[in-house]
Amino acid sequence: MENQLYRTRINKALKYMGEHLSEEITISHLADAAHFSPFHFQRIYKALQSETPYDTILRLRLEKSVFLLKHYRSKPIAEVAFESGFSSIENFSRQFKKRFAVSPSAFRKDKELQKSRIYQEQNEYDFYYTIEESRREGVREFPVTIEQVEGTPIALVRAFFGADGSGLLESYHHLMEWGEKRGFRLRGERCRFGMSIDDPDVTPVGLYRYDFALAVDRGTEGEGIVEIGEIPAGAYVTLHCEGTITDVAQAWDYLYQVWLPESTYLPLHYPAIEEFVKGPEEIGWEKFDIKCRILVRKGESL
Repeated sequence: MENQLYRTRINKALKYMGEHLSEEITISHLADAAHFSPFHFQRIYKALQSETPYDTILRLRLEKSVFLLKHYRSKPIAEVAFESGFSSIENFSRQFKKRFAVSPSAFRKDKELQKSRIYQEQNEYDFYYTIEESRREGVREFPVTIEQVEGTPIALVRAFFGADGSGLLESYHHLMEWGEKRGFRLRGERCRFGMSIDDPDVTPVGLYRYDFALAVDRGTEGEGIVEIGEIPAGAYVTLHCEGTITDVAQAWDYLYQVWLPESTYLPLHYPAIEEFVKGPEEIGWEKFDIKCRILVRKGESL
């Protein structure tokens, strides 16, 4: 059984990476963030993450660059490289092509490639296989609104997908039990959330992170693997979806492949949010009733 204290500390290192991708990140920085000795941090990190800290940093920087190339099409590639934390455009281009077998400029031009899970192997246990199947059915249209959302303090538990999609149920139930003991609201709108920390089109399944979150009172303190954060106030592109995992996948495809590119809004670098209107306690895990939300700002037409 994984040590919860170690997992909580490694999560702090991951959080530090995400917040400082455009800066130099050293083992000392990460060890300090995780409250581990630098002499032991790398071995502990690799034991829990199955990759080295520098592997993770490179992967996250490449994922951020994919996000920028997809959604900020007028941004120069050199700027994408530096914002993603690469020391030079040459280094960025080399690492991007090594990972994805295509140059950044070619990726930006190829919209079909942008819709795919970039050169990742599929297998019969791949949680995202059903999502890939849904894409073959064509992109459906959904009604979309822009909603102004107030900031919401949240408690969250991070789930790491296993190769078979495991890891979700345990994390969700842990958070719900934690919230119930403290008297927080567990049903209805604006109380239960899910957030994709990584891009499922880029991140290997076993490394994909998903946060379950619960609205809490401001000033609430975390405990163990339960951390405290906040969903920021702002304008959110919002799509209400009811149906199966295939319907949810098609809803996200519509937002990212059709609605956003044709709009005058730019997605901000904050995780996509799934707000559970009804949760598994009410409708099980086979059906979904969620609001898909993306934090945006007004910008040029893409």
